[in-house]
Amino acid sequence: MPDEDPGDDSAGYARGVRAAPLSEQTEGSIGVLILIIVLVGVGVGGYTGLDSAGWIPHSEDTVITAQANWFVGESKNCMSAPLNAQAARTLNKAAGYAISQVSCDDGPEHNVKITFYGRVEQPEYEWVQWRCTRNEDSFTCRQTGNSEPTLTGKDNETGRPIVSHDRGKTWQWADK
Repeated sequence: MPDEDPGDDSAGYARGVRAAPLSEQTEGSIGVLILIIVLVGVGVGGYTGLDSAGWIPHSEDTVITAQANWFVGESKNCMSAPLNAQAARTLNKAAGYAISQVSCDDGPEHNVKITFYGRVEQPEYEWVQWRCTRNEDSFTCRQTGNSEPTLTGKDNETGRPIVSHDRGKTWQWADK
């Protein structure tokens, strides 16, 4: 047999190197897991931020009111009302779904493909404002505003539900 070189690593083992203790391997695995969790969190947060800023498109078949004289390329100010819990259940949507119907004028309702730029679910608002442009065979709507957020809570003395439509400046009974 030929002489073997003591430094030869052809068998896949390095001489004089010890395997890391289990605790170091575990620490490395935990570090990688934490890094993955942080990256996923940043990704989700980044998506939510971009969506809220109106950078993420959402295409849906939606009911829109449109007069026959709305020509291609023309834009109009429109509004939608996010669904309450009962209406959302009926339509099999999430509460606050804001794009089930868009009102732009007093024209008839049409069910067409609309690309929305803005959040799809906005349960904290009573209405959402859009700037919609008619395309050849669809519409594009960009969110331009919304009502003040609706806050809810319970009266400390009576336990009755209360609601505020002005960011908590004034409150009224929600069960009236």
